[in-house]
Amino acid sequence: MLKNTRFIVLVCTAAIVIVLLLQFYWISSYYQVNQATFEKEVNMAFEDAIQKEFSLRCDTIQHLIALHLMDTTAFKINGEYDPKHRVYQYYLSTASRDIHPDDKILSTSMSDGRLNKPLMNGDTIFKRKIAERMAFAMRSEDLEHHIVYYRTQKLGDYIDQCIIRYDFDTTRLRPVLKHYLNERNIHVPFKFYIRETDSTFNRSQFSPKLLAKFPFITKSYPTFKQRSKQQYVRAMFTNPVSYVLERMGLMFAGSLLIIVVVALSLLWIVRLLFAEKRLSAIKNDFISNITHELKTPIAGASAAIEALIGFDVLDDREKTSRYLQHGKNELERLSALVDKVLNISIYENQQFTIRPILFDVESTVKTMLINFASAPGKVVNWSYANHTTIVLLNADQLYFQHAVSNIIDNAIKYAGDEVTIEVDCVIKNAFFVISVKDNGIGIAAQDLSLVFEKFYRVPHHEQHQIKGHGLGLNYVKSIIERHSGWCSIESEYGKGSIFSLGWPI
Repeated sequence: MLKNTRFIVLVCTAAIVIVLLLQFYWISSYYQVNQATFEKEVNMAFEDAIQKEFSLRCDTIQHLIALHLMDTTAFKINGEYDPKHRVYQYYLSTASRDIHPDDKILSTSMSDGRLNKPLMNGDTIFKRKIAERMAFAMRSEDLEHHIVYYRTQKLGDYIDQCIIRYDFDTTRLRPVLKHYLNERNIHVPFKFYIRETDSTFNRSQFSPKLLAKFPFITKSYPTFKQRSKQQYVRAMFTNPVSYVLERMGLMFAGSLLIIVVVALSLLWIVRLLFAEKRLSAIKNDFISNITHELKTPIAGASAAIEALIGFDVLDDREKTSRYLQHGKNELERLSALVDKVLNISIYENQQFTIRPILFDVESTVKTMLINFASAPGKVVNWSYANHTTIVLLNADQLYFQHAVSNIIDNAIKYAGDEVTIEVDCVIKNAFFVISVKDNGIGIAAQDLSLVFEKFYRVPHHEQHQIKGHGLGLNYVKSIIERHSGWCSIESEYGKGSIFSLGWPI
């Protein structure tokens, strides 16, 4: 049994270790996949943010240029019809001179047919549309190519000033990047990394200390700052544990559930194995004890019969009567022992029926105490006190006697030559409680939770010298539970015990 138990425990342990290793491998692999996904997503978000931030700056500068072109003290916007192309050409010139073809700073046409019309004096709305078209053309030529061309009337200087004023700034980039990260459900803290020179491919330039704090760093993008050493920018992210766990939430929860279920199953199996092992040892002890108990009356009865047959005592009526009485007593003892074992089998198989009746509990308990006290071998001092007004109890009287007599019998067996038994009756939580206190050897704390189990006997050599089978208290528990009651024990080794039986009122 021990060898099989060890083998089964070893197999179960190996199984759960393999399951744990597989789960760890799957979770680790999936974690790495999500980290790679995170790196890809943040790079895409950062690229979108860089482009969007630049586009917003161009929008702002384009709007300022359009407003500047509307300044009539510096510029004039006029138009003339082009018969060859059948469109109106609108051109920008200085306000300080008469209009001359060489004075044209910029020209454009409106491709929309509805806007292909002459420019009327006072039509500021249409003039504003022309200015915006011209500003857009300068944006395409200057801003988007990051080159400011020379333009008369200090227009190039104005554009350059606007670019400097609205140059690249991480303060404006941060909310844009957060927006694109939020679209991807990424909420990981980040910082910007700005350098004068950089590479979009080389990651080895980062120090281990920096990578330990920011393990994910995006590609580098140029800032095109006009007068600064901050020419390249990256975004650095801390460890994306929250992002990865959010993406692998179901898998992680499922894996954790599997691990817990397998672990609990293993613990349950091991617990059952050790329970069976302990039960097997207890049963072997029971068989040894019951075999000795059965052999004793059989040997006594056999000796009496042999004396009657072999020693010619049949002619002596007095000896014959004595030997026959001895044999009868041994057979009755054997019968009582067999009945006790059969009773245990009956209540274990749920074959006994409780038939409650009203009976005088006080006289019943006192009668049992008197009978036990009159038995030879030990001096029994007992007391009985009923602290309630209950005299009649509704229970099965026979099984009530079996339960209480087992408690009293144990109190006498496990005490010294002089026994003191105190029986008190109280009411506790709607239960009529009978407490039996003795001055026996008591029970150690580690054994208290096991004494009501079948076949269990407290493993102390001085107790095992006392005859018993480990069935009595289990029998008591079964009886009291059949009455919907409860039983408990309080004990300390060397200081006696208190058994309490709660009977429903």
